[in-house]
Amino acid sequence: MEAGPVVVASTAKDVESHQEAEVVALADAVAYLRRPKDFVAAVIDLRRAMGYRRLLYVAGIATPSNLAILVYASVDLVDSTRVAFESTLGRFHTADGSWAKEEVDPTACGCAACAAKGAGGDLEGHNRRALFEESRRVAMAVRAGRIREVAERRAVNDPWSTAVVRELDLRHHEWQEYHAPVAGGPIFAYTAQSLFRPEVLRFRRRLVERYAKPPGARVLLLLPCSARKPYAESKTHRRFREAVWRSGNAHAVHEVIVTSPFGLVPRELERTYPVAHYDVPVTGDWSRDEIAVLQGDLRAFLDRNRYDAAIAHVVTEAPFVTEVVPGAILTAKERTTEEDSLAALTAGLVEALRDVPKVSSHARTLEDLRNQVVFQFGPEGAALLDGASFRGRYPNVRIFRDGRQLGMFTDLGKLSLTLEGGAILSERNVHWVEIEDFAPEGSVFAVGVTDADERIRVGDEVVVRHGGEVRAVGVAAMNPREMVDLRRGEAVGVRHRAAKKVL
Repeated sequence: MEAGPVVVASTAKDVESHQEAEVVALADAVAYLRRPKDFVAAVIDLRRAMGYRRLLYVAGIATPSNLAILVYASVDLVDSTRVAFESTLGRFHTADGSWAKEEVDPTACGCAACAAKGAGGDLEGHNRRALFEESRRVAMAVRAGRIREVAERRAVNDPWSTAVVRELDLRHHEWQEYHAPVAGGPIFAYTAQSLFRPEVLRFRRRLVERYAKPPGARVLLLLPCSARKPYAESKTHRRFREAVWRSGNAHAVHEVIVTSPFGLVPRELERTYPVAHYDVPVTGDWSRDEIAVLQGDLRAFLDRNRYDAAIAHVVTEAPFVTEVVPGAILTAKERTTEEDSLAALTAGLVEALRDVPKVSSHARTLEDLRNQVVFQFGPEGAALLDGASFRGRYPNVRIFRDGRQLGMFTDLGKLSLTLEGGAILSERNVHWVEIEDFAPEGSVFAVGVTDADERIRVGDEVVVRHGGEVRAVGVAAMNPREMVDLRRGEAVGVRHRAAKKVL
């Protein structure tokens, strides 16, 4: 492959003055091994300036143990100069860090270089091979949407890698969130750093910025999470729901699950990504950081959402929940699912609901669906339910207005749009992708995109339009800047297309 023009850049100005460059190389990259915070700032600064059509090259710092961190930080190109140099210093590199040659068991590695001379016998050959093998694992993780998990595991290998991931999470959340999908595969929250990954923080922030409790819900019921997701499909939560139904006014009860790393999950959002797609060790033990997150989110939630009464049907979580909600009624005994506990839950709800007017299933379903569309699209999404009716059994509910279907809620926890629903969003100028004047036949590719709503994230439902005319609806496969910058690749996976006009 013939290389294009390369510019060595320290700042965004260097990139802007060399628009012809196809590769941007971070200047004096090795010096950043002493300054991880500055490394993160420099990489983000360059990426903002260069966009996504050009490649970012960071020379002289890649090792098998930090390659995943570099790729997670949006580096495209690396080299093997560091491992080659450290081979002369007697360092034996693996994906889990490096060892002194003297510490290496001769049978520890079976690569071609080590097979010929024993582990550590051909250090440069081994180290180059280790970097190459890790590059294959990292590429596989990128394709599977699991680079974050690999980066978290590798981050504990050395202080520099740990500092880079922490800096990204704690000081550059908006940048990370812009690149994090709103749909996809499972999230494995196995480390303390998972509390701060962008998908988790996005959910928690949207709960503050976009969410209000259903108006008909008058009694708050706090419940523990379950290993199975969504929670309602677990045996534990089915028993909880039976106890709620026995109260006689179930739709006036608002079930909210307490969980780590998400803090709080209202029942109507339990199918939303990623809360229906995460896995954590379910031991009943909470770290100080997890407790702090939950208590902070619970305080903020109750400041915005008022209830007549609160019931906490929890055991392990009871001490730190009642610190925030001292008036909460505790109904669980030793186990939340034992018969005495469930009977106490029903009795507590009956008492709390004694003077609460009956809430109908229809009214509460509409409130829950409204919460889902606002959580998904922002406040503009509420227009999709104005004057609408619905058919079907939750969670598979179709939305209609004037006999036309606007979309369908699915067990994926989001509303899938029809062309009519897309037109409503387009009128409110939200989740739009502007294309050149053509009628999409299949997917919309980046080469045909001229602009896109900055609120779109990968996995979002979007409306494809030209000059205000809706041409298609589908799912975003890129973030907005990628759609505009790139000249190849799928930008939108189209679900419905407008009929071609007959000239």
